[in-house]
Amino acid sequence: MCARSRDNPTDPHTILLSSTAESPLFQEASLVVIRGERLGARIDLSSGSVVLGRGSDTDFRIGERSVSRAHCRVFQRDGSHWVEDLGSTNHTFVNDEKVQHCRLADGDQLRVGKTVLKFLDVGSSESAYLAKLHDHAVRDGLTGLYNRRHAMSVLAEEFRRCQRVQGARLVLAIIDIDWFKQINDEIGHLAGDAVLIQLARVLDEALRAGDTLARIGGEEFVLIMPDTSLAEAHRACDRLRQRVAEQEFRVDSGQRIEVTISIGLAEADASTDDYRKLMGEADAHLYDAKTAGRNSVRSPAG
Repeated sequence: MCARSRDNPTDPHTILLSSTAESPLFQEASLVVIRGERLGARIDLSSGSVVLGRGSDTDFRIGERSVSRAHCRVFQRDGSHWVEDLGSTNHTFVNDEKVQHCRLADGDQLRVGKTVLKFLDVGSSESAYLAKLHDHAVRDGLTGLYNRRHAMSVLAEEFRRCQRVQGARLVLAIIDIDWFKQINDEIGHLAGDAVLIQLARVLDEALRAGDTLARIGGEEFVLIMPDTSLAEAHRACDRLRQRVAEQEFRVDSGQRIEVTISIGLAEADASTDDYRKLMGEADAHLYDAKTAGRNSVRSPAG
């Protein structure tokens, strides 16, 4: 039952966000976005207290204008999970009922702005289904890597962190397969798909901890590299380039295909006011890599 009195907040803890793909059944209580921009995203509630809102310092950010900077808080008390409205302009709703302070039951739907999150208690029977929902929302169907939508969400979050935290760094790499159209035209689209799948595996196996790799369309991939200098990113990407060039790619017929990649880098700095500009800058340096003969890495440093 929902109460109208406000409770004192417990000590805040840092949220732990995790991919549902890593655990087929949720071992902890969680909130899962079932409608909204961050469809499929999961919030692990084991940390004790989570603030949702539009502010960059919230635990789970919802970037809608109808959402207050600190909109509501979900926390544990006496073995149950509760939601508390934090004085939001447009209110917090549970199962379409406006609430100030409410205990959550398994399956309850929490609405913040236009975003709807479902509360799943420990051992919820819906966990496996929502794990699949998460995969469909954030994964590329062919390669299994993250998709463009998820990559742009991660890039936006990392860019905001870079602006907020003094000394934080961020480098974006755009990776493109050289002569990919020729592979499709001369050998066929099935061969092209085989190359994409094998390349995704090669890149993913070489991924550094903390980096995010995604396929953003066609033969193009992005690599988001937080807490990395431009020089470090250049070296890491050149190792990727060499690894791909040395890899043996084969299609179903057994035919061997030589595959190389070109990479363009961009670094966020004080003059960067929009994360989308990083995409444009990295794309421009990718063009430099292509015109320089392909199979190369280019960045603002050369």
